[in-house]
Amino acid sequence: MIAARATAAAAVILSLAVVAAGLHWGSTVGGGADSYGYLSQAGQWRQTLGAGLVIDEPIARESPWPLAIETWAPLGFLPAAGRRDAIAPLYPPGLPLVMAVFQSIGGFCAAFLVVPACGGLAIWLTYVLGRRVFGSAAIAHSAAAFVATSPIFLYQLMNPMTDVPVTAAVALMLVFLIEARAVGAGLAAAAIVLIRPNLAPVVVAPAVWLLATNGRVMRFVVCVVPAIVAIAWTNTRFYGAPWMSGYGSADALYAVSYVGTNVRQFSTWLFSTQTPFVLLGTVFFVAPALCRPSAIRYPRVLLGGSAAAVLLSYLFYLPFDAWWYLRFLLPLWPVMMIATAAGVDAMTRRIHPWASAVALGISVVLVGVVGVATAAERSAFDIGRWERRYVDVARFFAGHSDAKAVAIALQHTGTLRMYAGRLTLRFDQLDPAWLDRAVQFLADNGRHPFIVLEDGEVEVFRKRFAALSDTGRLDWTPMGAFETSRVVVYDAVARKSDAQPLAIASTAARRTGWRCDEPYAGEPILLRLK
Repeated sequence: MIAARATAAAAVILSLAVVAAGLHWGSTVGGGADSYGYLSQAGQWRQTLGAGLVIDEPIARESPWPLAIETWAPLGFLPAAGRRDAIAPLYPPGLPLVMAVFQSIGGFCAAFLVVPACGGLAIWLTYVLGRRVFGSAAIAHSAAAFVATSPIFLYQLMNPMTDVPVTAAVALMLVFLIEARAVGAGLAAAAIVLIRPNLAPVVVAPAVWLLATNGRVMRFVVCVVPAIVAIAWTNTRFYGAPWMSGYGSADALYAVSYVGTNVRQFSTWLFSTQTPFVLLGTVFFVAPALCRPSAIRYPRVLLGGSAAAVLLSYLFYLPFDAWWYLRFLLPLWPVMMIATAAGVDAMTRRIHPWASAVALGISVVLVGVVGVATAAERSAFDIGRWERRYVDVARFFAGHSDAKAVAIALQHTGTLRMYAGRLTLRFDQLDPAWLDRAVQFLADNGRHPFIVLEDGEVEVFRKRFAALSDTGRLDWTPMGAFETSRVVVYDAVARKSDAQPLAIASTAARRTGWRCDEPYAGEPILLRLK
């Protein structure tokens, strides 16, 4: 009993450590497309209770170039279905709704508490799930430690995105199911659907398990159905049909031909970050006689079915070639790590009564050291500092332009709205033949145009426009340059070739612990064009 309490206390400490790590090193900026998209939608939910999620953009009606509404939609938004003068959120409503609840209590910056809090919850729930399945505190704590020190878990813990929250929701659903709380499990499953709709198949295995164990399956289903209906409704309103999403149509996102690439990439990323150690988890599924008896009925149906549903949701999904897209599979981490700990236990406990505990303890230390080192090597603990550049650039831009200025940009199209209060126009959606005319149109209408580019976007911009546009050559000195040369700001009208660019001061290196910046001058998260 004392050992079990000590292990539970250790799991609580581990969970709190994860929360602290997310707060200390995590991003507190609505930076890239995902984080800006979630933060801006959260603000819309809080300010308009969802009524303003479709944003009128009247300036698109006045803009003479092709696909005008596409150019005025910042990252994280896209043209609303059937409208050429309005935009809608790209992302599902689940995480923004949670962020909006936090913001209603603690203000704008409270949204950045969501992911760290869900990270700590995911660790605690992994521990609880392991205890419920095997009745072993050692297996449960080891599994929680494996998740907490996983490179991809730590990487996503630092980003205000859906991966960690949906992982916590999956673990919560499984814990509620095992505790015979069908309503709680159904509500957790509804959260999964709202946060990440393509994980809806995850609810199938729990329903089958409830039927097999004479559980209250109808209570579970009744709680899930409203979330499915809500997603179908929002998809129809925003994108034109229930089967459409902000990411595109189902036939564009899923294909059998993607399976080979995804299997190769996911397995490579998994073994390079988690090492082949996780293969011990297969013992639980393929050699159940070696494992200690489970405290629940049909554990492989529930755990294996849920994990398989997550995996199948992405094996046929459009591939992305970057290791951090292993995050798609993060919701199966609690099950995978519990199975891995059970595999270690199965391979050692017959040797000596203490062999399992010793092996699990050594595994926790070795896996933890390798995992944290890998996460550091892959810059997980630098994300919060790096994201500061969005605010730095926005503050510079706000201080060197008038309120009606327009920034022609891509990566910064959202953050310049949020933190500088300026309109933005996406250059990747602008017809190459229209750049000079678009600059002239904006200038003639009192909207001074600037060009804001990440270092890697400069050559992309030139390749797109230089052959047809004087502006596209960018052959004059930028008015401002981020001190690490990652971002440059050009004045598209007052072009000077003999001036030195002003340095955009970086706050990244000086950031220690929690720091969060409010949106520009208290303006709405997404500015309505006037």
